[in-house]
Amino acid sequence: MALDQSIGKAQTPAVCQFCEESQEIKWKCINCELFLCQLCCSKIHSKSKASMEHNIINLKDFEIEDLATSVRKVDLENMSCTKHSKQKCFVFCNECRVPACSKCLMEPHKLRDFKPLDEVYNDILSEMKDLIIKFESHLKFLRNEKDKQEKILSEGETNFQETRDIILQTEKEMKETISKHAQEILLELEAKWKPNENVIKTELSSMTKNKNETETRKNNLIQVLQSHQVADIFSTSKNLVRSLPEYSIKQIKPNKAKFIPVNMQVKLGSQMFGDLYSVPDFEVIDTYLSDKRSVTNIILFCDDNSAFIGSFSSQTLQKVKFENHNIKVEREFQKAVFDMAWSKDGEILVSSAESDLHLYTKDEQLKTLKSFSPLRTLGVHVTKDNKIIVSLVESFPVIFPTPTDCISKLVVMNQDGDIQHTIEYDKDNQRLFTYPIGIKTFNDKIVVVDIINKEKEGRVVMIDYGGHLHWTYNDCNNSNSGQVRFYPRDVAITSTDKILVFEFLYYHYIHVLNSSGEAIVCKNVKSLGIELPFSLDKNDFLWIGCNTYKDNKIQKANLSCIRLT
Repeated sequence: MALDQSIGKAQTPAVCQFCEESQEIKWKCINCELFLCQLCCSKIHSKSKASMEHNIINLKDFEIEDLATSVRKVDLENMSCTKHSKQKCFVFCNECRVPACSKCLMEPHKLRDFKPLDEVYNDILSEMKDLIIKFESHLKFLRNEKDKQEKILSEGETNFQETRDIILQTEKEMKETISKHAQEILLELEAKWKPNENVIKTELSSMTKNKNETETRKNNLIQVLQSHQVADIFSTSKNLVRSLPEYSIKQIKPNKAKFIPVNMQVKLGSQMFGDLYSVPDFEVIDTYLSDKRSVTNIILFCDDNSAFIGSFSSQTLQKVKFENHNIKVEREFQKAVFDMAWSKDGEILVSSAESDLHLYTKDEQLKTLKSFSPLRTLGVHVTKDNKIIVSLVESFPVIFPTPTDCISKLVVMNQDGDIQHTIEYDKDNQRLFTYPIGIKTFNDKIVVVDIINKEKEGRVVMIDYGGHLHWTYNDCNNSNSGQVRFYPRDVAITSTDKILVFEFLYYHYIHVLNSSGEAIVCKNVKSLGIELPFSLDKNDFLWIGCNTYKDNKIQKANLSCIRLT
């Protein structure tokens, strides 16, 4: 059409088309299709009654959406009917989805549903703009998800490459006899990462395809909106696909591995090269607020949401139930709890840092199982073969530095409280422990949390029943530095033979160790909302009891349920 043909600046005439003299052309009348100078526009054209309502456009505003809208508006008022060329359209047939003129209304479809043309036109424009907004939102969503997947891919590839480099470097330093084992570990690493890498790349490819399709549809609509022909709007609307491209985001979790080279001085045989471990992450399932200043211990029932919570500072033992994200206290005893453990009969052994080791019976009574007077009980643990291990010290709280003749030992008993074995010295008759507060067993070994000074710094050791020390762990950052800044409080063994150690002062860390006492990962759980972890229980999930800060006005400790992923 002539109006559209003359829209570009390059086609502007040399002189004003009204006075045919001035070369200062600044305006265009969309209705008259005339280019005007400033004087003709303001003094003549705008004063004329016939042209007072005309749409005047500044030439600087050409090729913008508002101009296209203005041009289409004029075109809409003069839109010729596709069936009756000499008639102007003024209504829209909802059934035929086309503009119609007065003659169209007199044809057989005159009883159909008609709407004012400008009303339908504005509705279509609004729908297209809304759809562009939806496309933009979907594109933003895709971009965010793409960034996440690319980050997982990048971190995974970096982790893969770093781990691979450690393996290859270790292999280079070893003798040729272990090359076969190195290749086996590389294949294991590849088997752990490559499937996940392929899934991520496939997901990225699908996401890119969806993104491109969305971009194309968005750009097509933008191009239509920049057109000056109103017919384009209606023809596009007739075939407009209004739904977003289908896409379902797969939730892909990072898959990391860590290679720990073997200590050549302590390992021989097929394991001398090293082992590959999956690095676990931690997911918070739920968090509860207790009514105590600290949760010293927690042990759970296996068949329901009940548990026993002990608090040494509050001197209470509670039987509780977890309901609707709340803790319901069913029973409470006034008894300080330093440590607890299930007995084989489903009763609970309770250490209170006193001489007597107590038993919480099935009829909900506390009775003394055994007295160790004048010694004090600290940690208590029941092994898989139902032996009871108790750590004993001479005084509580312990005095540092401890005298060389101060008693600090483990005793192994049967369920009746008969002492069968004592672990106190190593083969060189040196005392094994300073202040053993936590005990767990790992196969035929014993893992002990031992506090070594008045600042409550400590270590984790693994011994056997003969008192042989297998390893000592002093924190993943300080094990080789000789500087102790490690505050262990409790320990747990997972079903996958990982050893979990909690720090309860300052650092908010969970240390994940392998069976050789080497750190797989040290996780700061403060980012998960877990501060000052104080105790834990390993059931299907990890249950973490926390301490509170001295200046905490609420003085109520959190209890968190987390899952290793």
